[in-house]
Amino acid sequence: MRLVPGSLAERTVGAERTVERYFCSYGPDPAYLETLEAHGLRFTGHDDEGEVRVAELPDHPFYLVTLFQPELAERQPHPLVRAFAEAAAGRAALSRGSDPVRL
Repeated sequence: MRLVPGSLAERTVGAERTVERYFCSYGPDPAYLETLEAHGLRFTGHDDEGEVRVAELPDHPFYLVTLFQPELAERQPHPLVRAFAEAAAGRAALSRGSDPVRL
């Protein structure tokens, strides 16, 4: 899968390409992609056939949608799962007025 350089997905994974497994063939209807983009959704991951596999909202603290299931990577949590947990812990710490927890 190709990830858009500079996107949250690419920064989190640490590479412009990644190999992920899919368990279904669902995806966004191409007829609506332009409208979704016009309203701020950014499509930042595409499979080798060009189908959308990752979307995100750039102005949101952590809004990342995948059409694959992030699984264990070499017995470690997938980078997207770690990033989500860190974002959630950071957000919780801010609401409590303390320093964010780093995982």
